[in-house]
Amino acid sequence: FGTGAHATPRLCLELLLESSARGSFVDIGCGSGVLAIVAAQLGFAPVLALDYDPAALAATRENAQRNDVELDVRACDLRTDQVPEGDLWAANVLAGPLRTWAASQRVFAPELILSGLLTAEADAVAEAFAVRDLRETARREHGGWAALAMTA
Repeated sequence: FGTGAHATPRLCLELLLESSARGSFVDIGCGSGVLAIVAAQLGFAPVLALDYDPAALAATRENAQRNDVELDVRACDLRTDQVPEGDLWAANVLAGPLRTWAASQRVFAPELILSGLLTAEADAVAEAFAVRDLRETARREHGGWAALAMTA
């Protein structure tokens, strides 16, 4: 997942490149920081990279330095922590945690990119976020995986 070679980060990147959003960016479940780094290179600022795994946070910091971009890298657990506000959130996280997150947290972003989904799970995730007044505006699928763009 975290290298950008897997289908889900690639699908997220496609949706990120197509997004008209600008301003702040929050990468939820940042892994190696691929999405956050690209967002910074596209001019999003500030860019916040969140993960619960200390190894992912270390890899994101290292990769940001290698790519000469400034990221705010922080620990965050979707099960217990509120995600900070942002203009665009990207969450390359599995479907189960995404559905739980949608049911338990307020969404403070007008646009979201959701991935880490098997194609068969995408409708259920879209429905979970629809209860938060977000509608699906785009979907990308490849190799049995899916990513969704959701807009308030």
